[in-house]
Amino acid sequence: MMRGDLLHVDSLQVVRKLRLENGSQASPKSPSQESKSTATSSGASSSATSPTPLIETQEVTEVDMTKMRKKLAPPRTANDSPFDKLTDKVITNIFSYLTAKRLCRCSQVCKRWQRLAWQPCLWTSILLSKRQKNIDYALKCLIRRLCLETPYVCLTVERIVLNGCDQLTDRGLSLIARHCPELLRIELGGCNNITNEGVFELVSRCPSIDYMDLMGCQQVNFLNFPSDYNASRASPLQGQTILLRHLDLSDCSSLDDSGLRIIATNCPGLLNLYLRRCYQLTDIGVQYLSAHCFMIKELSLSDCHRITDCGMREVAKLESHLRYLSIAKCELITDMGVYAIAKLCVKLRYLNVRGCAHITDKSLDVLARGCPRLRSVDVGKCPSITDRGVASVAVNCSGLRKLSIRGCVNVTSESLTILARYCPELQQLNIQECDELSVQAYRVLKKHCRKCIIEHTNPAFY
Repeated sequence: MMRGDLLHVDSLQVVRKLRLENGSQASPKSPSQESKSTATSSGASSSATSPTPLIETQEVTEVDMTKMRKKLAPPRTANDSPFDKLTDKVITNIFSYLTAKRLCRCSQVCKRWQRLAWQPCLWTSILLSKRQKNIDYALKCLIRRLCLETPYVCLTVERIVLNGCDQLTDRGLSLIARHCPELLRIELGGCNNITNEGVFELVSRCPSIDYMDLMGCQQVNFLNFPSDYNASRASPLQGQTILLRHLDLSDCSSLDDSGLRIIATNCPGLLNLYLRRCYQLTDIGVQYLSAHCFMIKELSLSDCHRITDCGMREVAKLESHLRYLSIAKCELITDMGVYAIAKLCVKLRYLNVRGCAHITDKSLDVLARGCPRLRSVDVGKCPSITDRGVASVAVNCSGLRKLSIRGCVNVTSESLTILARYCPELQQLNIQECDELSVQAYRVLKKHCRKCIIEHTNPAFY
């Protein structure tokens, strides 16, 4: 018999049972009531009477049927849970998509989940949010639990993200340094309470670390260690170089040339270095970089107002290794600095000179001829740039993908026509605050560069 037939028979049995119950619940009448009913029935015999049902029926809804089935069904046990039918491997795969906080919550569900949630393979990365008030204590509890199977060390932890945890101190960094020797990547952006001591202990005890983000750590400058700091206590690898490849020190306002010298000397293998808004840096600090870190591919010196053309000559010594250079708002840099870059850095792909008021068309002409592989150029807020400079880039850099001429008031519709002709693969163009552009030139560009996203502020272009 099919399942649908069984349910139908079930329903009929319930209806019959309810009807029988309603019939049996009718109370017996007393003699007086019987006589009254007899009199009434005899008196009304002359009139037309309608037959009354012997058994009162009751309508049964689907909700009632569902309730009845639940009452008649056998009690549900833990083995009936669909999740329990999954194998450990499948559950582990599901847990691998959870954050550290959610994994800790899952470990409190049952013994099986506790065993699976604390598997070392699930703890290669630790991500804690800035909402955690006592971040040092949270790290202590977490690391203590992860060290149960391998006492004193967490060999599986390779990545730790603590961005925005402003309550983190050197004590928390010391815990990480002592118990996570295989750490490869750490992000500490906005952790204002950490100092040189904690960072130095971290890079000393974690020799494999190659990615470090210290953006906005105001007390870090890699130089001014406390007077009572014992380097031998925290540096068992003293005398060896630090294997950092990526270092972000943006907004570390206390970093100066002396601190940059320490970095360059101890991290010769740096590939990506970001020093945005490090206002104390000068050309001397850049000289240390070119002397020790000659493998740098990406360098950002944006908003370092004290960098001049002399610093650009030092950057040019990186030669063909350099792919990315940002010197936005370095107002002391002129065409001479760009000449040095264009002459030696022939494999440059990205250049940002936004806000460098002394940059002219001569820079773009030399740059386009010396670096034909350019993919992205930003010359926004450079008032001396005209159609001549844009045309030189468009003709010589046919692989150009991104261009920003925002605020270049001397650029006209001719630039858009040339870009449409020579750069059909253009993907992004910023022409905001360029008031000399016509609607016709805009439409020509849209027609030939169909993949291009154009940012503008002209109401007529909509």
